[in-house]
Amino acid sequence: MNQQNIVLMLDMKKLLIFIMLLPLLSACSGTGSKIKPSINTSNNENTVLYLTREGGYIGGGVLAKVEVNGMEIGKLGTKENITHNVSSNYKIRISGAGIGGLGMGKDSAAGTNDGKNHFYIISVKQGLFSASFKISETTEAGFKNSN
Repeated sequence: MNQQNIVLMLDMKKLLIFIMLLPLLSACSGTGSKIKPSINTSNNENTVLYLTREGGYIGGGVLAKVEVNGMEIGKLGTKENITHNVSSNYKIRISGAGIGGLGMGKDSAAGTNDGKNHFYIISVKQGLFSASFKISETTEAGFKNSN
């Protein structure tokens, strides 16, 4: 082999390693905020959804894709928060995002537009051979104390 072929092989190896590591490097940070949102008491007849994702080792590298009424509102990493206003009845669906989320189970919750704040905690439930997302409604105090 000549020197030009060796350099080409090394460049191809570097490119292959980069392509393999790219999903791992981009899978940890979501579109949510690490800072807890301030709770608004006047909602102007809209329901405000407050969602947080618990921290943990299991499923920590998989983003939780959050959809409300079929529209994606964000992807949450561990210990991230997001809020969303709804003016009608709603259905929240949680699933894994990206390649890492293909094996993750899904969960959903639903509610009515009653002009109040609703608080949800997203966690990962570990099974014998699988893991899945779980969404649970909680109180304002439970939301503030989570993470």
